Amino acid sequence: MITKKCAAAGLGLIMATALLAGCSADAPAGPAVEEGEGLVIDGELIADADLFAAAQEEGSFVFYTGASEQSETVLAERFTKDTGVQVEIVRLAPNRLTERILSEQGAGQLGADVIRISGEDLTLAVADSGAFTPYDVPEEYVLPEGTKIDGGAYYRSFDRVYTVVYNNQLVDEADAPESWEDMLDDKFAGKLGITQVAAGGSTAALTRFQLDELGEDYLRDFAAMNPRIFDSAGALSDALARGEISVGSLPIATAYGAKVEGAPLTIVTPEEGAAAFSYYLGVTENAANTAAAQLFVNWSMSRAGQTASGEGGDYPVREDIPAPRAGDQELPAVDSGFLFRYDAEETLAHVEEDAALWREIFGYTG
Repeated sequence: MITKKCAAAGLGLIMATALLAGCSADAPAGPAVEEGEGLVIDGELIADADLFAAAQEEGSFVFYTGASEQSETVLAERFTKDTGVQVEIVRLAPNRLTERILSEQGAGQLGADVIRISGEDLTLAVADSGAFTPYDVPEEYVLPEGTKIDGGAYYRSFDRVYTVVYNNQLVDEADAPESWEDMLDDKFAGKLGITQVAAGGSTAALTRFQLDELGEDYLRDFAAMNPRIFDSAGALSDALARGEISVGSLPIATAYGAKVEGAPLTIVTPEEGAAAFSYYLGVTENAANTAAAQLFVNWSMSRAGQTASGEGGDYPVREDIPAPRAGDQELPAVDSGFLFRYDAEETLAHVEEDAALWREIFGYTG
């Protein structure tokens, strides 16, 4: 079962803006549009006729996200296939994204219609700025307690999981790590990668998991392996794919996205478990494309959207969705004991002290 609680996401200034104007050839069949009812997919209402028509008239919306470019592009293509509405993605690491949102919001010029971000501290900062506006997804959606936050100002959209990943062209299967502890084998000295703790909620969750479940000595032993430290999970993923390092810690969805693009990566499900962290999703207060934004949030929390998230290696929040997969690799069930997710209260209680200890252990001053 999911134990513990959650955190925030990765740093590194990586921005990509893409207007997704269509759908891939292998995308699923289009939706069922029932006259007088609106958009229905798999028997579940995504939008009534008025909302669907208004969203199609707007045609697109601007989406600020801290999640990986690869995973969001896949979801956006699926959404566009299902709705005909295009998505303009602006992607930054969560801490950099928060800075941009707060700056634009403070100037009254927030460019986003929808925001997805991780990290309780970052998400609260965005919410406290007034960037989000309450919105109710359809009542028929079976959302677990704690999914709808602050009266619908934002929703927990999925959990992303940090795990062990290796380059299978550099590491033979017989020598491959099967656990976090295996990363400390002398053969990986100088060949490891880790993302610095201030990158965001993802690294905060990973650090809390490592300290809480593996122990402070584990991190000190890891630091003694002379790992390469990266500013973002995306940069680490690229270096791992290029063979600059052999083994690293990455979110499953990030690693899977790189695999789809041809990277020789293998995703490990460590025997000790893995760190989960939530991504939060909300419509902005002054959205220029309100209907399209609401349609996207509905779709994201619907059975169709949640299933799409699960197919990319993320854990859906809805309990009526199949276990997630990373391509052909089936991931441990949500109630298997594999996931460790820390709630907002515990995350906020530890985030600063964990970061300070991490910097001291790794001698990091960046």
